[in-house]
Amino acid sequence: MNTVTQLEHIQVSPNSRRNVLTFAEAWDEVFEKAISKDKLYAEVRAGRIPHAKIGSKILFRRDTLEAWFKQQESLNVTYSN
Repeated sequence: MNTVTQLEHIQVSPNSRRNVLTFAEAWDEVFEKAISKDKLYAEVRAGRIPHAKIGSKILFRRDTLEAWFKQQESLNVTYSN
């Protein structure tokens, strides 16, 4: 079996999503392009969104962003009586 044939048989399971994301991947996959890239950059620069900067690269952990997002949702829940 050649390499191409072997690769055709590999299936990606939902649990095999990459945890480390580039800025563009986080914007697309976690934030679902719901805000502009400029707004995301501004929030990152202000230190309001968890990230790591290595050289000029901004990296995110998917699980950290998802936990942060849930926390933001719970902070913004208002209860009416």
